[in-house]
Amino acid sequence: MKTLIVVDMQNDFISPLGSLTVPKGEELINPISDLMQDPTRDWHRIVVTRDWHPSRHVSFAKNHKDKEPYSTYTYRSPRPGDDSTQEGILWPVHCVKNTWGSQLVDQIMEQVLTKHIKIVDKGFLTDREYYSAFHDIWNFHKTDMNKYLEKHHTDEVYIVGVALDYCVKATAISAAELGYKTTVLLDYTRSISEDPEAINKIKEELKAHNVNVVEK
Repeated sequence: MKTLIVVDMQNDFISPLGSLTVPKGEELINPISDLMQDPTRDWHRIVVTRDWHPSRHVSFAKNHKDKEPYSTYTYRSPRPGDDSTQEGILWPVHCVKNTWGSQLVDQIMEQVLTKHIKIVDKGFLTDREYYSAFHDIWNFHKTDMNKYLEKHHTDEVYIVGVALDYCVKATAISAAELGYKTTVLLDYTRSISEDPEAINKIKEELKAHNVNVVEK
């Protein structure tokens, strides 16, 4: 059974007025909306993901003294007694739950409402970063994505949305590691970095994790 996963088509990422706009993200709205409705694709299920952050989220630069957005940061494990660390990025405040920025763009939200499409939220625990729609960066907390896919007998997932270099990539790698036949539809994604060399590296990384990358 095939499931389409639409990643983070939210105002803060897609609108030019958003706080963390992905370059050319607006170009995806109509193509992804059409893809969701395409009868030839025979989607068994569609899942739409959202960043859904509390205002004090650890990934927001403003929540750290003397830190600016896009600066590097050493994340520390949220698990007591675990001294593990991961290097990452601090971001502008974005997708704070129940704000305009966190809402799905209108065309996608309309389909969610009319077709009763499943929404999977991530990033709602204050003390940890998330990129994958399956789990936090530590693989400690699991969202309800995998349980939903298993419940509906999914064995194949197709992933679109933003941003290719963060949440799309992480979601695809997680899906492949969990045993799903996984495909990223590259033409239906956009990346924060527009550097062709960086995008080629992402494609190679995905392929190395047994993710199919399809482009025109």
